[in-house]
Amino acid sequence: NIRKRTAEHMVMSKSTSPHVLTAMEVDYERVEQVRKMHKGAWKAEEGFSLTYLPFIARAVADALRDFPHLNASFGGDHLVVHDEVNMAIAVDIEFEGLLAPVVKNVDG
Repeated sequence: NIRKRTAEHMVMSKSTSPHVLTAMEVDYERVEQVRKMHKGAWKAEEGFSLTYLPFIARAVADALRDFPHLNASFGGDHLVVHDEVNMAIAVDIEFEGLLAPVVKNVDG
């Protein structure tokens, strides 16, 4: 059952990863200009709307590449810094529930 597996993974994550929240204000004016400029062509070519998600994902990928200690996990009593920048993006599939496929090497 996918809900049971999701719950198990959330509990495991909570017990093995530090959970921190940082909030900051971001000026999205240039991103909005680019999105508006390309949204019609994007919709025609891809068949769905251009959202902010690709811009956010790119910013996160760049930050993880530039600050490798943020792309790490705990390995027992030490920090394991990962060479690859992989990103899971949660998507809600009506017939299967919430899934988080992993996009590998998002910084390359």
